Parts: sequence; structure tokens; C-alpha cells
Amino acid sequence: MSVTFKLQEFEGPLDLLLYLIEKNKMNIYDIEIAAITDQYMAYLEASKHIELEQLSDFIVMASHLLWIKSKMLLPKPLKTEEGVEEDPREELVRKLLEYKKVKYISNQLSQCQSSTDAYCFRNTLANIDVPKLPVDYETILEDLTLKKLYITFEELLKQKEWDDRLKKEVPMDYNILKRDVYTIEQKSLYIINLIKLKTQTTFFEICSREMPKIELIVTFMALLELVHKKKICIIQQDPLGDIAVTGGQAIDE
Repeated sequence: MSVTFKLQEFEGPLDLLLYLIEKNKMNIYDIEIAAITDQYMAYLEASKHIELEQLSDFIVMASHLLWIKSKMLLPKPLKTEEGVEEDPREELVRKLLEYKKVKYISNQLSQCQSSTDAYCFRNTLANIDVPKLPVDYETILEDLTLKKLYITFEELLKQKEWDDRLKKEVPMDYNILKRDVYTIEQKSLYIINLIKLKTQTTFFEICSREMPKIELIVTFMALLELVHKKKICIIQQDPLGDIAVTGGQAIDE
């Protein structure tokens, strides 16, 4: 069965599986795993030109589907008094149901965000049209004296002083809203420049233990990408020793 859709139309392997299940009108609690696996593998076969970074999650799901398919093709053991054998599709169904809930909530939030006129955000003036009532200045100034005017002026000064003090005591730290952003492209360029500068480096020099977890993951994915493109070579002399990283065939391309 030929598959004509592209990778960019799906946010991940679970999104693709939900599409295939709905397209084939299957019951999500009783997935025809053989048919779904064949269509999924045909899809990956048609996406060979996609980069490793985009295909990694899809490949992991493909291996899991093949494992489920092989488990269901094996002869089932005889039932014993201890209980019934667990369905290998159970975990996959649970993940699909959770993903379906998250996707539904995400769509609902997107619809709410599109109608921003109904919301008032912090530090943003609300767009509310309030009709202005006519002001009768003669009535307001009828009993006004110089003493009342002075007392009112003093209260306004105190209020302004109090507002200024609150602003100074509780400043907004915008740095806490920033997050570290690491990309495979940046890490790949860093590794290539490091190899060109030193000719050879090591795995633990590139992936240090002091790195944040997300930076370590992105750096490791960059190494896999460079190995895949034959831009670096990795050699390990001892089973538990450090890994030497040198330039590959395509490092100068």
C-alpha cells in the first residue's frame, strides 16, 4: 500500500499512528497491528531523505511496532490458573489515548487564544469601551475649600510615593523567563570546529558532566548526526575507556 503524505504533516510518531488508525476506521482499543505496522514502515521507507534528527522518534516507534507484531504472531501459550497473558498492545493504546487527550486540550487552548479580546493579560491595558458620562464640575466644586484641596493633594503625593516604593522593592526579573536554547546545528558546528582546531578530541571533552541535561542530549544527537553524515569518526580502544573523535571523510565538504 503506497503512502504519499510527508513527515512535516505530523508532530511525532503518535500523531502519525492516530492518523492511520482514523484513516483505516479501526477501534483504538483493538488495533490491527499488522496492517498499521506495514503502513507505518511504508511511510518510513518513503521518507529516507529526511534528516536523522527528524526521523529518530519515528524509528524508535517503528521498532516498537515490529516487536508488538512479532509478539502477536508467535503462538500463544496455554492459559493457566495464574491469569491471562498481557496484551502487548496495551501500553501503546494507553500512550495513544493520553496523546489524544493532550492534542484535544491543545486545540481547545488554541481556539481560546485566538479570541484574545475576551481576556485581560497582566501588564496589558484591557481593550474595553466604557462610555464617558458627562461631568458636572459645578456640583463637584460646590463645597471645595483651600484646606480640602490641600489635604487631597497630600494624599495623592503619599499614594504616588507608595506606588514608586512598591515598584522599586519588587522589580520584574525578566531573566527567569528565558530558557537555554540548544540546536543540533550549533552543536555540530562546534564539534567540527573543535576537531579542526585540535585534530582529535574525546567524547567526555565534548559531553561534559557539568552540562545541563537538555544540552547533553542535543550534543549527543549532534554527534550521531555527524557520524551518520560521515563527518566524524569515533574509535574506542577499551570497553570502558573514553571515545576518540576525529574528522571523517566529509568534514571538509
